[in-house]
Amino acid sequence: MTDTTRDLIQRMADELDHYLQLLRDDCTSTHPLADEARAYLAQAEPEGPKDEELRHLWLDLYAFHDGPTSGDVAEIARAALARWGK
Repeated sequence: MTDTTRDLIQRMADELDHYLQLLRDDCTSTHPLADEARAYLAQAEPEGPKDEELRHLWLDLYAFHDGPTSGDVAEIARAALARWGK
């Protein structure tokens, strides 16, 4: 998630709380959805593969082939996506 997206979610949560506080005349109220958004933002971003991990994937492929085939790059990409998501 980009910093811009994170900032947008944070600002929206703040606005949601602000309007709830105005409606309730209570400056300590927080909206459950705003709390959920902040909890989501507090989670660590998933890390992608490191170069060493990708190198091991490539070496594993070579263990089954005499050399790269036309499908090797696609196979590495599928394996990386299966393990690390997007």
